[in-house]
Amino acid sequence: MKKIIYIIIILAVIAGGVFAWFYFSQKSGVRNISENKNVAVSLPAPVKTASPLPSSYSIADTFPKTDTISIGTENGAVEVKNFYKNIVDTEEGSAILVDNINYQISYDRNTSIFYIHFRNALVPQSKAETELLTLLGIVQHDACRLNVLVFQVGQINGSGLSFCTNGK
Repeated sequence: MKKIIYIIIILAVIAGGVFAWFYFSQKSGVRNISENKNVAVSLPAPVKTASPLPSSYSIADTFPKTDTISIGTENGAVEVKNFYKNIVDTEEGSAILVDNINYQISYDRNTSIFYIHFRNALVPQSKAETELLTLLGIVQHDACRLNVLVFQVGQINGSGLSFCTNGK
């Protein structure tokens, strides 16, 4: 009688192990995908929704396709050229507009802030500011209405555009 009980216990443990292996092996195919620049992400099998989901997408698919875009500020909206059409790269929600040895110009979509980060202390700030104005197709007055932070080499706190009188 003891032999039968031992055999039943051993078979139950084996059956439980096989069940657990099948159960957990089905979930091991799920992977955590981190956001990366312009990486196409495959979605799982489509879910029945009102509008079908694409099988893959790129962050660039979320960018506006119009010739101009409007950027809202506390001083009203500023109409600029659609800089998304010519971005260099994307990084953590930011669109990188210019990236060279002297400076990087980027735009944070979440905060609507343009950033100019200098890498070379010998480059005049006006050079990067002129490139920003050209990219956006605006004049200095309109640029002063935008949220722009300029970071010089070694500077922790950003300053405003050099030609804006209100320190912005």
